[in-house]
Amino acid sequence: MVDALYEAHRAVRPGGTLIDLRPDSEHPPRVLRGRTPVGGLHERRDAIVDNHHSDRAVARVVREGLLKPLRAGHFWYALPKMDLLRLDAWLATSRRIGGYTRGTHAILRRDPSRPIVVRRALAYGIYERI
Repeated sequence: MVDALYEAHRAVRPGGTLIDLRPDSEHPPRVLRGRTPVGGLHERRDAIVDNHHSDRAVARVVREGLLKPLRAGHFWYALPKMDLLRLDAWLATSRRIGGYTRGTHAILRRDPSRPIVVRRALAYGIYERI
């Protein structure tokens, strides 16, 4: 990640903007039925470690004076609606999401064909190239 940030620093003109956008481990995915939260999903440990290393890489480049932080935060987005079978299949192939939080799958199993919405958070950082 540090090498990618150095490359981005070289590619962006002084005063230009660099946006860091990636999955947010601080806000785990939520599972909803309609607009009602019914449970959650947990991230795989290696995904959380990757995010931590990325955070450290960004902090290093800022500390070195190559980028100036302007704004940071997170926002939520929804995946397309799916039923329980599709959600199970998606989780089986996900490299980031490790599975359901305790009790979530049991709640979803009560009505497996009813649409499920997964909301995920993305973290963003907006930086000025120095």
